[in-house]
Amino acid sequence: MNTNTKADNPQLMAQGMTNIYDEVSTSVASAIKQDLMNHFGKGLYYRMKNGEKNITPEQQTYIAEIFEKHGATNPPVYDRMITN
Repeated sequence: MNTNTKADNPQLMAQGMTNIYDEVSTSVASAIKQDLMNHFGKGLYYRMKNGEKNITPEQQTYIAEIFEKHGATNPPVYDRMITN
């Protein structure tokens, strides 16, 4: 029987990504944004960007991989991190 609860395994969730493109060029930001919208869909992308939908650790990993794919040397920075 699995006795682990959500409280036993808190996740570090990100909230908002309004300044996520500050450290990349405009052309790179545009390419990253297009990849993220293609993956998450336009609605979810904007809810995550505006902080209306928390960004899971798995989604954070995917976003970091897209930044790397486009040559970004710094990891994405979110508006705030919360424990869920």
